[in-house]
Amino acid sequence: MNRLRYYVISIIVCVCLNGCIYTQMTHLSDEEIEWINVYDNGEYVLFVSNVGNTDTLSIKEVMLFNSRNPFYFSEAGGSMYRANGGYRFILNHNMEKFQGLAFFEKELDDSLYFRLTLGKSSLKYPMNTCDKEILVMDSTNIAYSEYGYDIPNKVKEGVWSKEYGLIYYRFEDGEEFFRQDLLPDSIQMKNRP
Repeated sequence: MNRLRYYVISIIVCVCLNGCIYTQMTHLSDEEIEWINVYDNGEYVLFVSNVGNTDTLSIKEVMLFNSRNPFYFSEAGGSMYRANGGYRFILNHNMEKFQGLAFFEKELDDSLYFRLTLGKSSLKYPMNTCDKEILVMDSTNIAYSEYGYDIPNKVKEGVWSKEYGLIYYRFEDGEEFFRQDLLPDSIQMKNRP
């Protein structure tokens, strides 16, 4: 009888713990976190376009999920933990406000991805193809999500700096935006042969 009680209690404990332990986890290295540590909560960044328009990027939340603890208590469950970090922001563009999310995520195969969501559009960029200081996102290395097919005037290119964050983006209509405090450097880059 004691043996049966032991087995029943063991099964109950196992069932209760199922979903409370991550079986697969990733972790961001200090070098990878450097890509994330560029903005503070409440920070504003101004962008000026090649036709004189101004956009404002407003950081609403800085996030870092990089735990090494395999134990958790959640109603959602799940046995996989993908370390990630980034920003929730609002982009004021042409009298419209777009909510966005820029974050870096470590996949289970240890590859690192940068994801940028702006309104309904979402870009995914594999970090294994990037320079050590700058990400250049364009049609050769990014793809829109399946929900981005009907978005007018999509972002076609972007540049993310490890030191400054977002420094440049270009829309389908050709309008380019440069980070205002880096404008002289951006113009020099643009005029290179």
